Amino acid sequence: MKRRIGLLVGVFMVASFALAQTTPDHIMPKDPTASGLTGPLHTVTIVTPDLPAVAKMYRDGMGMELSAPIQMSPADQKKLSAAWEIPADLPWSMHMLHRPTVPLATQIRVVVTGKPTPAIRKSWSRQELGPYGMGFPTEDVQAWDKHISALGFKRATPEIERFPLKRGDGSGYDVLEATFDGPEFLRNIAISRRDGMAQVGDLDLKTGRGGPAYGTQVVADIDAMAKFFVEVMDYEVRTDRIWRAYEVPFRFATIYAKGAKNGHLALASYEAKDTIAGTGVQPTMPNRGMAMWSFQSPSIDKIAERAKAAGLRVQSHGRIDAADLGARRTMTLHAPNGFMIEVFEPVK
Repeated sequence: MKRRIGLLVGVFMVASFALAQTTPDHIMPKDPTASGLTGPLHTVTIVTPDLPAVAKMYRDGMGMELSAPIQMSPADQKKLSAAWEIPADLPWSMHMLHRPTVPLATQIRVVVTGKPTPAIRKSWSRQELGPYGMGFPTEDVQAWDKHISALGFKRATPEIERFPLKRGDGSGYDVLEATFDGPEFLRNIAISRRDGMAQVGDLDLKTGRGGPAYGTQVVADIDAMAKFFVEVMDYEVRTDRIWRAYEVPFRFATIYAKGAKNGHLALASYEAKDTIAGTGVQPTMPNRGMAMWSFQSPSIDKIAERAKAAGLRVQSHGRIDAADLGARRTMTLHAPNGFMIEVFEPVK
């Protein structure tokens, strides 16, 4: 997709969950002391039969640490299979990717299937419906771009992109992005906010790199997704605008846990005429690609009540002791676009 030449114009939408940006920086919470029923995006789950490809991108390229296979009892693996809707005859294992020097960064759970499952995405197109990728904040996009390119990954655009944006007070700042095509048709974005702006997530002070700091999806109905995250997951919408940096504009909303500056959700939506249909495969476990987002909660019972009041089906609601997230009570449900959501509550 070619970039439109010129400045980006941010126009805030008038919609059920839209709001004007009244603070100088939209990543700042409405109330820094607030806390909700779910925290920031805790874990992104990628399903793949190809662990080496995922390791090359996220370990070698993005600098995360890859764990050995997560050990769990047969009973707990059976519980997870049920919660995640994995067929009993599909063998699977899992690894974790994390950045230990950045405790608030989202981690990645890699579910490695014994055979390929249906693919959620068919391309890297920004306009294709479905889970799109993740953002990785950095102080030096150029250095990270050089490193990832040297590994053989293709940048989505001929050059590093520069977006002139405006703070809430009208003053300007730049955002630099290098977007790379990764495994399972997911894109990974090295992003840097310049001119004194805080990065979109915490960084390793030694390397100047962090993340994942957010997950992003292309959806058909932002209002329905925002309503789900606000009314069921207890999140807050911080920005809602039309993004005009490309030849095909789209609506773009950012949604955060209350009080949080890390681990947000970025949702994009195109007009129907500009939307590319996906594979038709549901964006859910155990289908291949980004198949689930996980959120920690101090009370999954309250989330379950909200989900049921919204007419959603809660898939599981029991204890699991697997080492990926530790001992916890867990449940799964589906967002309005069919995407799988996991909510867990740590237990002793």
